[in-house]
Amino acid sequence: MGSLTVTKHIDLGAYRDNLKHIGSQMSPAKIMAVIKADAYGHGLIEVAKAATEAGIEFLGVLDIETGLSLRKAGVETPAFAWLHSPNSDFASAILAGIELSAGSISELELIAKAPGRAQVHLKIDTGLSRNGCRPELWEQFVTRAIELQRGGEIDVVAVWSHLSGTSTADDQKAIDLFEVALKQASKLGFSGYRHIASSPAAFALETSRYDLVRIGVSAFGTSPIAGRKASELGLKTPMKLTAEVISDGVISIGFLHGYLSQLTGQAEVEIGGKLYKILKVGPLASTVESGDYEPGDSVLVFGSEIEMAPTAEELCELVGTVTDELFTGLKSNLTTYSN
Repeated sequence: MGSLTVTKHIDLGAYRDNLKHIGSQMSPAKIMAVIKADAYGHGLIEVAKAATEAGIEFLGVLDIETGLSLRKAGVETPAFAWLHSPNSDFASAILAGIELSAGSISELELIAKAPGRAQVHLKIDTGLSRNGCRPELWEQFVTRAIELQRGGEIDVVAVWSHLSGTSTADDQKAIDLFEVALKQASKLGFSGYRHIASSPAAFALETSRYDLVRIGVSAFGTSPIAGRKASELGLKTPMKLTAEVISDGVISIGFLHGYLSQLTGQAEVEIGGKLYKILKVGPLASTVESGDYEPGDSVLVFGSEIEMAPTAEELCELVGTVTDELFTGLKSNLTTYSN
């Protein structure tokens, strides 16, 4: 990228405010702040610490490696990892106090054999077919988990699942299956907590909240509800992205920085309080309309709702993608943080 500057500006205060706002809406359910994929490109360690400062008691890390990175950085907040392979380092996870998902008896046995006593979340497949125990095997699976718990090898702390989010009707059908699984698990000796909702269901379907909701990209200023802007839900935008003017009509950001090439002819940027259309997105630089600006001037690529430049959410709407793709694909020379 050379010496030309593309900078992420992360407002950790806005992120904390979002978590507190969401928490007030979801209460009495608690919040798990999901910070996978380098906290959606916002910086894993900084965001994890900010979430803890906001009163979040649980972090969702996706995989064991991410959880171990938190521990190496001194973040001791309870963390949950749910995507494993048979070769995953369960022993290190258990030693570090990372809670683990299990969706099959074979996975359960691997976790139980590792040194220490794992905190395990049992996953039921409620229709999404994503790493969960099939309903017809659920009774056998839970029975074995409770046996391992009584033998002192694991603690069964939760039952959980994923929702598809394709429609309210589909999600409610999955919740009905979840309810059946919970009743079966309770009869077999389960007494932990329950979680099934990520951001879309948590906002749209109160019956999905149970004891805990998993909140990911919505806490970074993205609406989980179609047709509603983040600002309408009381959510702020923690990330701004700036570049610089290289010469008249050329700015220092391109598709190799993660700026979406499909934005050619559609997006605008803000320079000196005026908007200029993107004429072509190149590899490391893009061309914009000529105007009253000079080399070295700052370019606001996207920002918050109160600025002229589009938000990340609005950029993604232009090309029919999601902010997860934009945030996690961005590469910058510099990331700055404010509180």
